[in-house]
Amino acid sequence: MTPSADTKKRDPKEVKRMFARVAKGYDFVNHAMCFGLDILWRSRLVKILLQGRRAGGAYLDVACGSGDVAVAVAEADEKSKICGVDFCAEMLDAAKAKAAGKNLSGRVEFAEADCSSLPFADETFDGAAISFGFRNFKDRKKCLEEIFRVLKPGGKIAMLEVARANKFIAPAQKFFMWHLVPAIAKICGSDPRDYKYLAKTTLEYPSNPEVAGMFSESGFKNVAIKPQGFGLVAITHAVKPSPAGKSGK
Repeated sequence: MTPSADTKKRDPKEVKRMFARVAKGYDFVNHAMCFGLDILWRSRLVKILLQGRRAGGAYLDVACGSGDVAVAVAEADEKSKICGVDFCAEMLDAAKAKAAGKNLSGRVEFAEADCSSLPFADETFDGAAISFGFRNFKDRKKCLEEIFRVLKPGGKIAMLEVARANKFIAPAQKFFMWHLVPAIAKICGSDPRDYKYLAKTTLEYPSNPEVAGMFSESGFKNVAIKPQGFGLVAITHAVKPSPAGKSGK
């Protein structure tokens, strides 16, 4: 059974089961349906996350999936320590194998956890990243509040996610997500029904101004959105305010 795209009706257990099903071929299908551009977008996400940060920080990769961002942060900042969290054990298995394959197990660790209840103390991390996970959260506001809580003052959040296309590109986005993405998934050996769920969550995702509003309402400041891929995806970044006279760098 595929999850509901409506966050009010969505059952997190169904989302977990879906990601468990797609975990094995997840990277391959993602690269195929994004024509490899997701690699470039994640690179830009990591660059924005680390910009202005001192080397050797502690970073959180939320809804880390197969661990691409956690590994990329570790490679970009060789003194950093990263914790990736995801609620799907099968995805975490893939992430652990990826980090071990790059000899990063000493600096990159993974934990099974739900974003709405992170198992970390207040003000633990210098930065947090989310890559194509936010639209799957049932309670996005609660997750942002949890990330805000575990970030140090001055800490940065950077998120790569789908975006609602403008009215000129919207028909093409709808056709691509509703018809081509499931077809690509089927060709790659995955169940197209699972990727129709992802299409629905894309087409029903809030607009960029609405997403920025969620960040602001959760306490973040200096919220900025950088469109990517003709506006079909976006990198949203913001900071947790520092007390007067203190810097998070």
